[in-house]
Amino acid sequence: MRPARYSDEDLEQHSLRRRVPDDGQRSGFEHDVDRILYSTQWRALAGKSQVVASAELGAYHTRLTHSMKVAQLGRRMAERLERKYGGPNPALVEAACMAHDIGHPPFGHAGELALRATMDELHFAEGVLDSFEGNAQTLRVLTFLAAHKYPGHRGLHLTRACLDASTKYPWERAPVDQDPARHVKWGVYVADREAFAWVRAGRTDTAVPVEEQVMDWADDVTYACHDVEDFYRTGLIPLAALFPPDGSAGSDTEREIRRFLDYVQAKRTRAGEAFDREAALLLMADIGKRLAVHAPYSGSHEDAVAVNRRTADLISYFTRGIELEVGGTAAIRYGARLVIPAERRAACDLLKELVWCYVIDRPALATQQHGKRRVVSELLRWSHDAPELLPPDRTEELAQHGDRLRAAADHVASLTEDQALALHRRLSGTGLGSVNDNVWL
Repeated sequence: MRPARYSDEDLEQHSLRRRVPDDGQRSGFEHDVDRILYSTQWRALAGKSQVVASAELGAYHTRLTHSMKVAQLGRRMAERLERKYGGPNPALVEAACMAHDIGHPPFGHAGELALRATMDELHFAEGVLDSFEGNAQTLRVLTFLAAHKYPGHRGLHLTRACLDASTKYPWERAPVDQDPARHVKWGVYVADREAFAWVRAGRTDTAVPVEEQVMDWADDVTYACHDVEDFYRTGLIPLAALFPPDGSAGSDTEREIRRFLDYVQAKRTRAGEAFDREAALLLMADIGKRLAVHAPYSGSHEDAVAVNRRTADLISYFTRGIELEVGGTAAIRYGARLVIPAERRAACDLLKELVWCYVIDRPALATQQHGKRRVVSELLRWSHDAPELLPPDRTEELAQHGDRLRAAADHVASLTEDQALALHRRLSGTGLGSVNDNVWL
């Protein structure tokens, strides 16, 4: 079952260098979905944070449930676009959505920053620019670290189109003085140049295919809607003060909106970005039409229904108005561009800032983040200094590429949060565990 209009080159599998046999059962992109679903790295996302620690009490999203919802939303958008424009392929978009966070380490943003800072410290002493980035780790997992069923071939053997759609930032890290943005966000390690060159098949620009664009928008919308929902339910985001029903705004609304916009303005200013406060106020009012909240969450059935209704309304608002600008022979790959109304993208960005303002940057989480960064940083240093601590798969890989720091980072990034904490206790001597325990956990 061959996806319409995709070429043999698009359907070629990495490492195997052949197409999935057309047996009438599954398309090449459906194979991609299944291989990601059955990988150990996909399962491990259940033990990794989306925003708060995966072991926190409460119905918070983990990286796994976040990725599942991104995949569901991405597929639905692709299905609607395919009916209207003939592409992109929904299974391909679904696979890219499933894969997009598969390289992220334990403890979310805190873990990523700790790995990067520690690698920078150790690498820069040797004059090495490369470091750790969750998106670049995703490409490494899919093409090198993961295992499928063919001896002698590394990775999940995903199609070229799937790997391309999963790569958010198709460039290597740049020196900070040359390009500050690409010093912070990049999608390819030097060690994975060969795999990346195969994925891009001769492209040297930094364009991304339309399937990646749909995945990226599904990721943004899911983050904005479901994470805000999580922290409204637990009382951390005061939606009732920020978005009261018409005619019921009071002094607490004015105070909270001022506090929130002050936070966003200060953050954008530090980043050297412009901030139009009047435009932000208009966006808040527009969001309030779909997010009007009468009171803090009480846990009642009526409140649960209201939360789900508001989340559904927001998702519809962000996804119903999208279009494709088709410039090629088909609305796939590099022949089309996703068009999102500017006001909806801006509204989505503003909603995402709610999580940063009221959750990620709150003092209680900041103290947790400090502890998380210390755990990750120390695990990386210990694994680097004593490579005999690495598990068999990382030891085998180290013998192939010879980079102790990269092998140590691959190990730490693969751990769930429970595994990271248990390993840290064992190696630090604060909780030695049992001689019968798995020595690497």
